[in-house]
Order: sequence, then C-alpha cells, then structure tokens
Amino acid sequence: MPTYRMSYYPWITQHRSAAEVHRNVEVFASVVAKEMGSNTTIKVLPGVEVNKQIDQLLAGDSELALMNPLGYVFARRRPNGSDIASIAIALRTIDGVVGDNYFAQIYTRADTALRKDAPQLPDKLKGRSIGYGVPYSTSNFLVNAFSLKQKLGVHPFTHFARVEFLGGHDLVAKAVYEGQVDIGAGHDGVIIDLANQDGYRDANQKLVQLVRSDPIPSDPVVARVADHGERAALQDALVAAGKSAEGKAALEIFWGMVQGLKAIEANTYDLLNDTMTALGLEERDLLRPL
Repeated sequence: MPTYRMSYYPWITQHRSAAEVHRNVEVFASVVAKEMGSNTTIKVLPGVEVNKQIDQLLAGDSELALMNPLGYVFARRRPNGSDIASIAIALRTIDGVVGDNYFAQIYTRADTALRKDAPQLPDKLKGRSIGYGVPYSTSNFLVNAFSLKQKLGVHPFTHFARVEFLGGHDLVAKAVYEGQVDIGAGHDGVIIDLANQDGYRDANQKLVQLVRSDPIPSDPVVARVADHGERAALQDALVAAGKSAEGKAALEIFWGMVQGLKAIEANTYDLLNDTMTALGLEERDLLRPL
C-alpha cells in the first residue's frame, strides 16, 4: 500500500487557527490519496517553519510539500535538491482572471497622504518606517524589496528610518492599520484578507496600495519522488483533487483565495533566483537557522 508524507508551513493564513489549517490539509491529502487509488495513504506531518520543511524534504521525511515559492527555491539550491520538483501550482483569481501568478504590494494607511501617483514618492518615503513579514517570504519580503529598488530606486533598508520583520502577512497588515509602522509589505490580497476579520472591516478604506510588483509564480506543491511515472501520477492526482469541491475548499482554508491547482515544471521559479541575485542576497541572509 503506497504511503506518502505531506508537509506544510503554517503561517500563510494567520487568521485561521492551527487546528483548522491542519485539519484541512488532512482533508486535501485524503482527496489526493483517493485520486491516486490503489489504497494509497498520505500522512500529514505537523506544520513547520520553512527551514524545517526543507530539511524534511532533503532527508526523505516528506515526499510531498505545500510550500512557499522561496522555500522551494532554497530547497532546489541544496546539493541534493535536484530531485525535488514543483509539480503543481496554486491558481488564484487576480484582476478577475484565474491564473498561476499573483502579485506583491507595498501599502500604507490612507491618512499618511502617500499615494502611488504622487510626485517625488521616493523622497516622501524617506524617514518612514516599514514592516516586512519574514525574510524567507516571497511576497512578504523579497519581491517587495526588489520592487522598491526596481520601480522607485529606493533601498529596501537604508531608505527607511525603521525596518521591522513582524512575522507574517496578517501581522504586518495589522501593524500598518494600527499605526505601528507607516508602510507594509505583503501579497496583493492582504488588505482584502484583513477586511474580512472582525475589528478590521474598514481596512479597504484605511489602507491603500503604493507599489504593485510584477507577476510572481504562485505557491507550489512539491514532490520528492525519483520515479518519473510516479511523479506524473501524483501530479495528475493533485490537479484532480484541486478541481473537486472538497479539495478546493480545503486549499482555500490553507492558502486562501485558491481556485484549484495546475500542473507545472520544476524551473517555474527560476526568476526568484535572479531576484535574489539583483538584491545581493544569499540563502543564509534570508533563511533563519533552526
């Protein structure tokens, strides 16, 4: 009876409880196992931080992983990471269209009077405070840091009076909303997510976007399976599970705003390597040691 282990990182939808997230990952895993057939089982491991998830994959303790894009890039860069492959990608509705890309955004409170079309915006950002999430997040840090440099000519650290890493999308959005920092970095749905939470229902009015990134490949499902036929079967099962009502609903709890999964190739995330190079960053700069 084939048995796989599935790992996941727990902080993408912080307004969901850890128990709810884990339960829905188990639901999704059971749908995938059913699609695989032949009495396949998938054991869901406890949620772990990205560095631990990478270690699980490399040690062979996790054959499937719901990952963030940058975590996958780090895993592939390891000496024995070549047999780790992204095989499916989360689909989201962005700008009214379902696709496999999403965006990052820099945002602020409306009462700061900062606006994306304001003249001399870089000068007006100088001396402000900015909140990032975690350094190993794609949209909570890396891509937004690159957008500041590429689109505005603003250094993501030295241009600001205070830089804080606050620990995740929801936490950054709440910090901006409550005035703890002037500017926040996150995915392009973070304001909408915050407005769906009690106490922050007016976030769509209180928070405004300043900078939107170029498209980013969405979150991957990753496999560490040597046999290409087996990997292809897992890929088909994942895509089918994402199309089912039960699987899609479970992914919605875990990743938020997910419309299903699409098959992809292992090199889909190569552009993030280029982004790290452009910022002069290495894995050791971003991934915290255990």
